Amino acid sequence: MKGSNKKTKDFSFKSNLETLGRVLASPNKQKILYTITYPKTPKQVSKDTNLNFPTTSKTIKELEELKLIIINNKNLRKGKIITISKKGHDVIEDLKKK
Repeated sequence: MKGSNKKTKDFSFKSNLETLGRVLASPNKQKILYTITYPKTPKQVSKDTNLNFPTTSKTIKELEELKLIIINNKNLRKGKIITISKKGHDVIEDLKKK
């Protein structure tokens, strides 16, 4: 529209829009990303997010496939440590812009 006074926001994202869209479409992915402020086990994540353990485990696997989190000691059956990757921090920053 010519002469329109509407202001549009110019968004610049640090993360890939496809990845951001997949996280935005899933409240569970968002909950888990926001709760990993320091290294945690899947059980701690489940407790902190009030999600059942199978849901937490599945979502953690999806976040790892998106390279948003890192499972530091995958070879362990119990006691795996999860941290946020650089890409995960970028997604969190983009989510805070909304």
